[in-house]
Amino acid sequence: MLAAIAARDYDQAREYLKLAANLTEDERERFEQMISAAERGLVPFLERALPHIFKPDPGHFARDTAEARELLQATVGEANLVGLQKQGFSVYQRILDTGVQIWVYVFNGTIRDGGYNEVPRTAAQLLHQG
Repeated sequence: MLAAIAARDYDQAREYLKLAANLTEDERERFEQMISAAERGLVPFLERALPHIFKPDPGHFARDTAEARELLQATVGEANLVGLQKQGFSVYQRILDTGVQIWVYVFNGTIRDGGYNEVPRTAAQLLHQG
């Protein structure tokens, strides 16, 4: 399935998803979201960063869900760019209607970190300058 997504063969990826018998509903939703995000050209996650992004710590999503992935990936866009860290990470943030801040760090074309803050942080804090 991942190979089909990487090859931009989204119809084939969906066929593989239909044939995958041992996936949980959460796993199916995450794969469908991955396909949809790839079709829309959203920035992908660095796979080895997922355990850091999705963990039960303050400021992070406790579970890796399709909804959490969508919130993070949809935040990465020019309108939400906060700036560039010294280390080269592009920092993005947006405030939801609920007042929650979604934040994302991108490096070399992949999401390396992300989460949410109930109390929004300033741009300087997000850039680790404050």
